[in-house]
Amino acid sequence: METFTVGVDVGGTHVRFGLLGADGTLHSVCKRPRADVLPDEEPAKLGDVLHEYIAEQGVPVSAVGIGIPGTLSRDCSTTLKVPNVPALNGLPLADMLSRRAGVPVKLENDTVMLLTGDQYRLGLQPEGLVAGVYIGTGLGSAIFYDGKPLKGHNGLNELGHFPVPGSKERCTCGNVGCAENLVSGRYLQALRERLWPETHISRLFTEHGDASEIQAFLDTAACILAGVVNLLDPEALIVSGGVPAMADFPRAALEAAALEKCMKPRPAETLRLLWSEGADDAGVLGAALFAR
Repeated sequence: METFTVGVDVGGTHVRFGLLGADGTLHSVCKRPRADVLPDEEPAKLGDVLHEYIAEQGVPVSAVGIGIPGTLSRDCSTTLKVPNVPALNGLPLADMLSRRAGVPVKLENDTVMLLTGDQYRLGLQPEGLVAGVYIGTGLGSAIFYDGKPLKGHNGLNELGHFPVPGSKERCTCGNVGCAENLVSGRYLQALRERLWPETHISRLFTEHGDASEIQAFLDTAACILAGVVNLLDPEALIVSGGVPAMADFPRAALEAAALEKCMKPRPAETLRLLWSEGADDAGVLGAALFAR
């Protein structure tokens, strides 16, 4: 009998769910307000919601994968710090949810889940080193080696919190001068409110793409991408997120600027820079694949 896995993508506002079949097709994708399914006062309620979701599908489910927007312990059993969902800080979340959902629950950082989904949809083989950079509300990253997350001593991978000289802003992580203060949707929203309040955020690149402030944003983003390439020399660099998915985002210009800053002749000449479409279900797909 075919068994399925469930993927869950936890965001600050919504939680997305999906059911993955053996053929790699997602079914029953839905999103629900985070406050309803993962309330601050009772985060373990997500386990009950998962139990109900699985029962509604009427098919055997072998495991659940959940992408968490924060840092986890190296074995991914405990959520250490989740800035947008502080109620999750310091919880043995995997065990809590497994007991209430009735199936094994596997946690990972949400960017790991995104890279899992993107690598699958782009048809990349798991061999070698692949890096993903995600420019969304914040700036996220993930690194795979031979198809598995590459982990350091604490299991962290936080490109968004790379310190940037001269930046004095305090980050959501508590430090001052993090990269995502300058390269993120949050930064662009603040820029829009300050300079172009009449422009909807979705039209920022359409109406103000030539502005010096937008060009400075792109130059900083290019430096970050080139830094990843020069440090890791990946088989492929995948770039995605809500910001690159915005209308008239200058992908070609950013790619050219990043390549210009890469070391010559290599890794510049051998780099495969790939763009994911940043679909809403990418995190769900990746989490379900990760669980499988």
